[in-house]
Amino acid sequence: MDFKTFTSQNGWFSLTLPADWEEYDDGEEDTYAFFNSKSWTGNFRVTPFRWTNIVDPEEDKAAKFIEEEVTENKGATIIKLGDFACAYYKKDFEQDGDKLIVYYWATGKKNNLFICSFTIDKKKQMSKQNKNELETVQNIIKSIKLN
Repeated sequence: MDFKTFTSQNGWFSLTLPADWEEYDDGEEDTYAFFNSKSWTGNFRVTPFRWTNIVDPEEDKAAKFIEEEVTENKGATIIKLGDFACAYYKKDFEQDGDKLIVYYWATGKKNNLFICSFTIDKKKQMSKQNKNELETVQNIIKSIKLN
């Protein structure tokens, strides 16, 4: 499989995408959105956040946020992806009559946070294709690097 590097507009972070994934504008400010352009399997979004008002340079705001996500979201667990611990969970929802599932990962270190999500059609939840795409998305999350 071929890959390409995506770098955020401000150059703050980068990640590695499969070559056939493309960025699109989802209308959300400060969110980067991607999808598999060969075969739509879902929408992947990354919303980066950086705390700038840090008083204690040793404080890990991201770790606190991740812990809160696990506490506040039913079924959430902490998993490790690459260099980052992640709060991982999923939620069902309906939009315009379509039943969807959104998988969430909240990850980061110190004052850098990334909220990632992958939205799929609920009918595809148990498919091999969805399992493969979830693995692809988690590999993308693993590849996040601070520049």
